[in-house]
Amino acid sequence: MVRRHREGSEKLSVQELGELRKRLAGMSRSDLDIFYKATHNACSYAVRLPPPIMIQELVQAWKELRKRGPRGL
Repeated sequence: MVRRHREGSEKLSVQELGELRKRLAGMSRSDLDIFYKATHNACSYAVRLPPPIMIQELVQAWKELRKRGPRGL
């Protein structure tokens, strides 16, 4: 998974956030689980606060998981 952290960019633009939502919506449930867990780990193991971009990715993945409901249904 390639993360794009640009110099001088604090957060995702509205367009980038929309693209992320579309990409997450197109993922299978297992790929979405992997993306969420990887992003969660990257945020939780940071020595300092994670960058806003990582938080935005984590929140969008969480929202998509919530839309799909409990696993196994």
